[in-house]
Amino acid sequence: MAHVIVDHVWKQFQLRHDRADSVGNLLWQMVPRRRPRTEVRPFWALRDINLVMDQGLSFGIIGQNGSGKSTLLKILSRTMLPTRGAIDVSGRVSALIELGAGFHPDFTGRENVFLNASILGIRRREIEAKMEGIIDFAEIPDFMDTPVKYYSSGMQARLGFSVATAVDPEILIVDEVLAVGDEAFQQKCMDRIFRMKREGVSILLVSHSLDSIERLMDRAIWINQGVMRAEGVPRDVVLAYRESLLGQSAIDDGDGGGKAVTRERAPVEMVEAGIESSGSGHERIAAGSRLSIATRWNNASAMTWTGHLELTIRRPDGLEILGVSSLREGKPLRFPPGTQTIRLSIAELWLGSGRYEVDGALLNEEGRRLQLWQPLVAFQIQSLGHTAGLLALPHTWNAEAP
Repeated sequence: MAHVIVDHVWKQFQLRHDRADSVGNLLWQMVPRRRPRTEVRPFWALRDINLVMDQGLSFGIIGQNGSGKSTLLKILSRTMLPTRGAIDVSGRVSALIELGAGFHPDFTGRENVFLNASILGIRRREIEAKMEGIIDFAEIPDFMDTPVKYYSSGMQARLGFSVATAVDPEILIVDEVLAVGDEAFQQKCMDRIFRMKREGVSILLVSHSLDSIERLMDRAIWINQGVMRAEGVPRDVVLAYRESLLGQSAIDDGDGGGKAVTRERAPVEMVEAGIESSGSGHERIAAGSRLSIATRWNNASAMTWTGHLELTIRRPDGLEILGVSSLREGKPLRFPPGTQTIRLSIAELWLGSGRYEVDGALLNEEGRRLQLWQPLVAFQIQSLGHTAGLLALPHTWNAEAP
């Protein structure tokens, strides 16, 4: 049974400061017995990391650059040893951690596919049967017989991900290398990761796309300066990480039942938020009804303030249903002195039965997030039809004789 266990893992590097700052110093260091003693400073990249991932689970790892995320993945893929602690990785592992990792620059793309397969212990006959699918997914058929050293970073990412996911791994380890790909290919990769997740593949994914972590992963880990700061449900871990970026812990706003996070205070304040609907009450809404998310604001200053509002409808498990932003739409909102109400209206909301939550965010005119509510409000949808799934779209059945 495939599993990953990380038991009190620490990793230390030695930072050396022996770089010559002039040609004279360089020549001086080359003289025997004249070389100055090199200053070495220990640096702990990981500190007491613990993780248990059972078969079929998916973990997202988040954190700022330099926090130790990639170091942990390298240890799990056995390209690096821990200084302390132990790991236990059981099952076929396929890893995509660095651009060009596992590729020989002088070999062609096709030859590197066979090289990667041999490293993973896959027979040539098996990889030959998968070659066409690998090339189709990577979308670089005209360059498969070209040396990899002439590939762009995006082409290397395409081929690397295609190979890593085509060899039927039991554990897939992917770092943020997909960030170099174009948007369409990134979405294609995420679709494949989601399919592999449904098939029971264990996944470890490092990503700065927090929405992807919330949408795709079962659990999430936040690492900061080598220390695991949080581990749990993706939405909770992502919220904690966002709070740290905003520079202040969450405080309960008392109205929407969620948390309001703020760093620099905007001159406007949300005083009330609620749901307005044409069907039933505001707590239980009939599918297909008109729905408005109403927010009332107060500007205590004497000047009009311009900013933006983002609203996101989610399921309680974090799956994003709809995200709208006045910033992305190029429609800044003006907040004159005094109070005013801003509504986001949806003509017909054809969602399946269930509970939904609305997250809110206030941004300044440049798009910097000033305040966050998770959730802002919540509502219940009641579908009167007999459909299943996320949507309750109106439909008809027709039978026509030939």
